[in-house]
Amino acid sequence: MKQLTDTEKQQLDAKIKEEEKRQQTLREANPDLPETFEEASAKTGIVRKFGARRLWKYGFLGVVLCLLAFSVINLLRSRNFGYDQYSGPVIALILLFNHIAYYFTTQGWKSIVIKTVAWVWIAFGLVYFFWIF
Repeated sequence: MKQLTDTEKQQLDAKIKEEEKRQQTLREANPDLPETFEEASAKTGIVRKFGARRLWKYGFLGVVLCLLAFSVINLLRSRNFGYDQYSGPVIALILLFNHIAYYFTTQGWKSIVIKTVAWVWIAFGLVYFFWIF
């Protein structure tokens, strides 16, 4: 570790005192600010508690599953109306397979299998949409 000279120590002490003064001024201006990081993280919401990646992983999975359920229910309710009724489930399954492939399976043979299924389903979806339109 580098040994500091007397002038460097004085400069460092001056910077530390200046930072403490700035934080004290900030605390006086905002008395409801938490003192420590633990207090701040306890007061914040779900992103701090679970993490942004975990929230995205399970939150988007929930959204995709709701989209899939909605599209299947819509498919069952409107069977004979003559329009393209299978595009909703095809899109929902594309999203579901890709999300599972890239967020839930990351290593091993399961990852290879689900990524292959995801890419095959994307190809099927593209062929289906080109055939319909």
